[in-house]
Amino acid sequence: MPRRTKPYRIELETVRRLWLRRQGLSAPRSTGLTRARFVEHLERTGGLQLDSVNVLERAHYLTLWSRFGAYDRALPDRWTYRDRVAYEHWGHAACVLPASRLPLSRRGMRRFAPRGVWWAQRRPSPASIRRVLKRLRNEGALESADFEADKSASGPWWDWKEDKRALELMWHRGQVAVSSRRHFRRAYDLAERVYGEGPAATLSEWQDGWLLSGLSGNGVASEKHLLNYCTHPRLRAPERRRVIARNLRSGRVVEVEVDGLTGTFLARPEHLEGASRLPPARGTTLICPFDSLLWQRERAQDLLGFTYRIEIYVPAPKRRYGYYVLPILHDGRLVGRLDPKLHRDRDELQIKALHLEPGCRRGQAFDAGLAESVRDLATFVGAQTVTLPRGWGKLLG
Repeated sequence: MPRRTKPYRIELETVRRLWLRRQGLSAPRSTGLTRARFVEHLERTGGLQLDSVNVLERAHYLTLWSRFGAYDRALPDRWTYRDRVAYEHWGHAACVLPASRLPLSRRGMRRFAPRGVWWAQRRPSPASIRRVLKRLRNEGALESADFEADKSASGPWWDWKEDKRALELMWHRGQVAVSSRRHFRRAYDLAERVYGEGPAATLSEWQDGWLLSGLSGNGVASEKHLLNYCTHPRLRAPERRRVIARNLRSGRVVEVEVDGLTGTFLARPEHLEGASRLPPARGTTLICPFDSLLWQRERAQDLLGFTYRIEIYVPAPKRRYGYYVLPILHDGRLVGRLDPKLHRDRDELQIKALHLEPGCRRGQAFDAGLAESVRDLATFVGAQTVTLPRGWGKLLG
């Protein structure tokens, strides 16, 4: 079959539908979580971002709930740390990644240079690295807390002890790996005991991973919309141009023109098959701040008209919406924001604030979808009661 020379033309609504399909959000929480669906989600989106904020639930668990509804958290942990269908390393940020991505990670591990990394400003000594490796070899998996504090360290709270910095450096380099999580704390072991033996991708395959993984998670995207979706590798502009040109020549990627948007967009041709026949997205769910749907915030603005900023690091008086705000996805649009707080001491899910986007009006379908989402979230996080902000008291009946 001859290679296509003219760009595909596609409607903006089709781009939106394909994006939500690739993200697993075209019919959210309509199926339960299984091992096969877990792996499929990782393969399609590129990974699950990990984050330590626990005001509601850990980011990777919450991201899965948004798509599959309430489930047993032991399942993804078992699949990742016992069955090894996934592993932890850098994707967009620190992520749970599909095992199929290991060759790409191995190439990145070999090329890791900690220039500009805040924790590497005080590089661990060779003695620290030898000490850590010896203990892991002799004792098995250990947490950073199992190592002595660096008594020479002083300064702000992020001034890690030397052996912690050694563990982090060796994790990025692929000398050690995260073998499990204990109450979200990493347990490290020698990489060969976790990853096993295997090939590393070539340099060109590793670079191509930036483009192909980004398009897998987004469907149709411009170079701007792919920027920082995957940050491993983090390519400079000339490298990105070369990667795009190489994949256009090979036919693995095609150019797309989107009605209503300017500029050139890209897609993998297999993702365009049947895209124009995708049904509208239906259903309601709440989106984690670290969800892959929001990894590229300009894309959310351009395609859905939704401006989002995580306000965790914004001083409280300057926050507009709240500390840990969950966007509300309803029938394929981001229509509002919900600011939750889980009070574990009294099993209460507090919805501190609810904000609707301009133009969004409450109706029976929206209220029913939001109410069901809040109830399911309460079940998932173990809350016995839910409190709502003023004006929303009748939402749950």
